[in-house]
Amino acid sequence: MGATRGVTAAAAVVIVGASAVAACSSAPGSKPSAQTSHKTGRASISAAALYQYQSPEQATLSWFYALNHKDMAAAVAHFEPARAFMMTAGYGGPSAWPTFSALHCRQISAHGNTATVLCTFNETGGLPGVQQDNFWTVDLQQEPDRRWLITNYGQG
Repeated sequence: MGATRGVTAAAAVVIVGASAVAACSSAPGSKPSAQTSHKTGRASISAAALYQYQSPEQATLSWFYALNHKDMAAAVAHFEPARAFMMTAGYGGPSAWPTFSALHCRQISAHGNTATVLCTFNETGGLPGVQQDNFWTVDLQQEPDRRWLITNYGQG
């Protein structure tokens, strides 16, 4: 009976571990949880929010989720504070932001506490007359609290 419990416990650990890996995947169409509310500035971040910043890819996918949901506070929270202006400069507010579908992101470089993620997507909507893109590179920096925050993005 003791051996059966050991096998059952081991099976439970494998199932839970597999579920955790599946939840962390950045498969096409996957989105970070919408249950987390982000705050601007240096406010404390809940454990659920910290999960969204665990890797450069997760932080980038979480940012695109905020963009698609037109959530200004969450989008700004993904930026290194000195670069947060990038979310408010020239876009006319969240209602003018484009929507991104068929999103695929992968980390293409890392060096120390910096990383670059390449995302491809279909962009729709946004400001009239603005060229729609199909990819962006996103540069991130890891903060002392281990969050990955965006320092730059765009074509390049």
